[in-house]
Amino acid sequence: MDEFLRPLLNVEVWKQGDRRAPHKPLLLLWALAAVQRGEPRQQPYEKVHEALSQLLVDFGHGGKSVHLEYPFWRLQNDGAFWDIPQRERAIELRGDRMRTGDVPPAVLREARATGGFAEDVFRALSDDPSIVNRIAARILDEHFPPSMHEDLLDAVGMPWVVDTTTRSTRSPEFRESLIRLYQQRCAMCGFDGRLGGASLALEAAHIKWHAHGGPDEPENGLLLCSIHHKALDRGALSLSNEKTIRVSQHVRGGSQVDEWIIGLRGRDVAPADRPEGNAV
Repeated sequence: MDEFLRPLLNVEVWKQGDRRAPHKPLLLLWALAAVQRGEPRQQPYEKVHEALSQLLVDFGHGGKSVHLEYPFWRLQNDGAFWDIPQRERAIELRGDRMRTGDVPPAVLREARATGGFAEDVFRALSDDPSIVNRIAARILDEHFPPSMHEDLLDAVGMPWVVDTTTRSTRSPEFRESLIRLYQQRCAMCGFDGRLGGASLALEAAHIKWHAHGGPDEPENGLLLCSIHHKALDRGALSLSNEKTIRVSQHVRGGSQVDEWIIGLRGRDVAPADRPEGNAV
């Protein structure tokens, strides 16, 4: 990969404890998908706002304060790969309204700001789609758990391509230790399906995401059925410090959702003495 493309893999993201803001990675995935679809290099802020808003609703754990203008504007600080031609006009219109270097949405709209990859970066990405796939795979690996990858690529409109050269190393004993610990049952619902002698639809879930440094240790794991694994990773479910199940207020659905998701609120995970920590 050309050196001038490497800053795309090293963008600065907001962190607090085990939590990371997904805004920039989501915007980059969306922009990379736009390149694959043959869309123009520059995208209006309004279009970016609309797309990123939905992505954050679906994959951002629903934070109360969401500033969609931050990733659009701040990607300029991560390297020369992101270009806003109306930058100087926006700064002029901003004046002294803000003490930080950010620009509010109203000003971006007034300046008719557009954003996208710099010309040389856009040309390199357009000429070699395999580079786009490799960068997207790295972003997915470093910022999101595997259970979300296909959903994310579908959401941004990019073909799902697995790049095995970027996959992080996982301990093969992690799943086996959880199967023994939870006695081949989902820690949340007790599902214990098997096909022959093998567990069926039971997966090793990380409480602190492996992408965020969560270790392959039983204390950081749950054996979950496919439904509850994805619900945990997407933020529909989480764990309190008291090891009880919490349910997001944003979960909606019919009677089966009431039974399979909402009805878990307040339950202890099994076995009751493990694990510790919060889902992220």
